[in-house]
Amino acid sequence: MKIPVLIATLLFIMISCQDSYKVGSAVVSIEPTDETVSLTLAGFAAPYEGRFTLGWQKQGETGHLSEFTALGEQFYGINDLGEMVIFDRQPVGKAKVIASNLPVKLLAGHGSSLYGITSGGDLVVANPDQKKLNWEKLSRVDDAKSLTSSGEKLYLATAKGDLCEGTLDKSEITWKVVANVGMIRSLASDGRRLYALGEDGVLYQCELKYPQESWVRIGYKNGESYLVDIRQIAWCAGKLYASSFDNKLYTNMHNSEGNLSVRAISFKKGNKVAVIVGVDVCGFDYSFIQSVKDEIYRKRGIPHEAVLINASHSHFTPVTQSWITWEKQNQHPDTLYLNNVVRPGIIRSIEESIDNAVKSDLFFGRDTTAIGRNRSLKMENAVYDNTVDVVQIISKKDNEKSVLFLTGCHPVVADPEVNRFIASANFPGYARSIIESAAGIQNSVFLQGCAGDINPNTTFRATGKQLADNVMSVLKKTMSPIQGDISFHLDTISIPVTPWSREQVEVYLKNAEANPADGIARRDVRWAKRMLAHYEQNGIPPTDMPVYVQTLNIGDWKLVGLSREATTEFAIAIRDLWPGQKVSVAAYTNDIPSYLATDPHIKAKDYEGYGSFFWYGQPNNYPLGTFDRVINRIRENNR
Repeated sequence: MKIPVLIATLLFIMISCQDSYKVGSAVVSIEPTDETVSLTLAGFAAPYEGRFTLGWQKQGETGHLSEFTALGEQFYGINDLGEMVIFDRQPVGKAKVIASNLPVKLLAGHGSSLYGITSGGDLVVANPDQKKLNWEKLSRVDDAKSLTSSGEKLYLATAKGDLCEGTLDKSEITWKVVANVGMIRSLASDGRRLYALGEDGVLYQCELKYPQESWVRIGYKNGESYLVDIRQIAWCAGKLYASSFDNKLYTNMHNSEGNLSVRAISFKKGNKVAVIVGVDVCGFDYSFIQSVKDEIYRKRGIPHEAVLINASHSHFTPVTQSWITWEKQNQHPDTLYLNNVVRPGIIRSIEESIDNAVKSDLFFGRDTTAIGRNRSLKMENAVYDNTVDVVQIISKKDNEKSVLFLTGCHPVVADPEVNRFIASANFPGYARSIIESAAGIQNSVFLQGCAGDINPNTTFRATGKQLADNVMSVLKKTMSPIQGDISFHLDTISIPVTPWSREQVEVYLKNAEANPADGIARRDVRWAKRMLAHYEQNGIPPTDMPVYVQTLNIGDWKLVGLSREATTEFAIAIRDLWPGQKVSVAAYTNDIPSYLATDPHIKAKDYEGYGSFFWYGQPNNYPLGTFDRVINRIRENNR
């Protein structure tokens, strides 16, 4: 009798071990750092002037300053009497006057010296260590309006709108025109970028390596988050400083709720590891995600198809993908933010989740929500997938809990207390914070579902609260255990499209160029020129707009991730392929180069089915039958 009991015991242990997962989670902040002065917020083309994170934090009172600069951590300026003054980064009252042997109108700290330009056009230099500034003439410059130093070169803007770069060689300086930038009131530089305050009150920046091509707007007085009328700018101790017309000193800050993050959960069983990552960004390019997966494979040996990366699609996060037909500030991500914050944040979250893995039990539950509505379709076509899927992870060691939850709804609505110029994770972030505090959850990860045509019914905080309540309702019920092996797949579904003919594009371009003041027309000009460039360089624009379908099977829970902005019916149809099973469907995964719409949208030529493809710079919208093509291929693959 003892042998059968022993065998039964061993079998039980083996089965228990076989069904056991090692699960780890991690949260990494991707908040903007001081490495950037301002970031463009994604998701909305309007206002065409741009939405930026730039705000100003008051440091003190200075008195009137017609010009100022920094040398080390000390500021030098010129007051309303034309006198030289000195003050620190937190000034109180009028700045201290210092003696000077001649008046100057422009200033720049460079190396250990002060450089100036007089009203007569003389470039002069002085040693600031002396009690009196004794300026010595170096050369002559004409029409200078502003002056700064990059640490290696001097830069000045002229009254003609030229940007000149000056190279110092001992006591000599040579100048060359490197760009035409229009009317600039003040310049500053951090050694990598040049910042310019235009006469129009708008702040711009450019890469010093590409001074002609890379100018973009980074901020302006918008009446909501940027409220200061600034007169001059200067760079000091890693920050941009501004003096205002009401004689105050400010330093730049990023306006943010402070909740942007990457959240990863890793699942391991046997020798298989799969990772799910939720990122608080509006979207990303395929090449960027591939580079992240390349790095994970190199460091951890995890194949690309085992790592699913999903964007929350908040329209209040910094730009992290290319929108080449938008206004210039939206066309490309800020490289410092993308490569020094977001990319390492994703990689770190994945690695930490793997390293943190402990034996855990998994449970699946489902409910519905009423947070959204179909924003485009009417009557019988106004479908809304109101499903909320929840996966709960409970550590066997200490009973710690993590949660993954998924639904499809656009994070596009602001809140009265958090305006549209403030970086925010929107309702997914607010829901996470409620779930973690109210339900004792260690980490919560949101995955964006098929939200292409679904908008919230109310403000983002009310939406987040309602969604959090729906998730916690699931957690309070009996949830179904997740059991079985891990597998993963990544399939490409080719969708052929017919680009517009060259003649069609040329007519479209001509009509758009007739309305330069219209934002949509400007978009159409950029789109048409992009298509004509394809004809010139490649013979024809792209004729294939592929859809990537990633499938993770974590035991008997199936997660299907679609690329692009899939509309709501895709989720319903995919779940129906496996009736009665645990199937969740996310969009916004791996690549977000356009919408993925159903036939009713395509027939209606609405935003999801037609207009959005111009914004995404695609060769055409999807043809009728795309929905059936995608669903049928998923059915055939049966992953």
